[in-house]
Order: sequence, then C-alpha cells, then structure tokens
Amino acid sequence: MKLNVVESDAKSIIIEFEEADRGIAELIKDKILENKDIEFAGVVKEHPQVGNPRLIVKAEKNARGIVLKAVESLQDDLKELTSHLPKK
Repeated sequence: MKLNVVESDAKSIIIEFEEADRGIAELIKDKILENKDIEFAGVVKEHPQVGNPRLIVKAEKNARGIVLKAVESLQDDLKELTSHLPKK
C-alpha cells in the first residue's frame, strides 16, 4: 500500500491510499474520531470503481500527530487481538 499526502498543514491533512480499499482508511478514521481535538474526519472516494480513498482530517491542532497516534493505537489493538487468537 502506498500513501500520498495530498495536502497538509497544522490543522488539516488529506491522505490518499493507493492500492487499498476504504477499509484501512475507515479504521483510522474511526480511531481518529475518539480524539477530542478533532473537528472533522471522513473518508471519500470519488467513484466506487475509480480513484483512491482519501482520509480527510481537520483538527483544532496537530492533525498529522493525531493521525499518527490513531495508527499507533490501531497497531496496539491489533497486537492485542492477535494475542487472543489460537496459535493453530
């Protein structure tokens, strides 16, 4: 999967996910929405069969940091889930 930062400043970021469906972007968005400093987070795809999903985040401050923190939190959640799955 390849990521392209389409737009970024202190309070907003738009990330495009190449070679991926909406699923990853939606997981990140849901985790981002748990943060109290978020004004808006959403995933858009111009057409179901064409284009790439984009994660759009607008925050009161440090949008990029909030996205990074959400991804790290998802990693922790997945590690915990993995530990509960049977080994065989």
